Amino acid sequence: MPRAEPRKRLPSADRRRQILDMAAQLFVARGFEAVTMGDIAAALETSRPTIYTYFTSTESLLDALLDERLQTLLERVDPLLAALNPSLHDQAPTHALEAIFRLLLSERETMALLHSGGGPTVQTRRHGFLNALGQRITLNPELRVTANRTLLLIITTLLESLAYRAMISEPVELDRLATDVALFIRAGTQGVLNHHEGHDA
Repeated sequence: MPRAEPRKRLPSADRRRQILDMAAQLFVARGFEAVTMGDIAAALETSRPTIYTYFTSTESLLDALLDERLQTLLERVDPLLAALNPSLHDQAPTHALEAIFRLLLSERETMALLHSGGGPTVQTRRHGFLNALGQRITLNPELRVTANRTLLLIITTLLESLAYRAMISEPVELDRLATDVALFIRAGTQGVLNHHEGHDA
């Protein structure tokens, strides 16, 4: 009977990538709090000590996943906000917000990871992402929300939460939803600003 070929040892970077990808799959499928290091090891048909060689806990795994994915996502947001220039088109702000919402919709696994648990680890990372998104929005004066933290909270939470809800709810017409969300935010923003300007006058 022929002897089984020994498994090839993966380079360290490849093994780390393999662990991260499997952890992402399990976090999304089961929820972050329901996954253990043993679960990840079993799914990869390896030992727990092998997983611990690269990561100290599931929290460190989630942090590493979100560090790379959220940074990439925010970098993709930047050119969309830079396009907010009303001199180019009357509806430019609406188009840019629609593009940001579509971007969030396209990042299904990243959005799912941000909502993969209710504990402090996931919630802290989600709040951090929303704050970073808000900081980018305030840098563009065309949205006029720099000094209105309440309005900024509404905009960022609506974009992120509704993108996730659209992924898990009954099928909706995403093109129509993206357009309507952007129009809703733009009209609502103007209404809030007008209201406060009237009271402050």
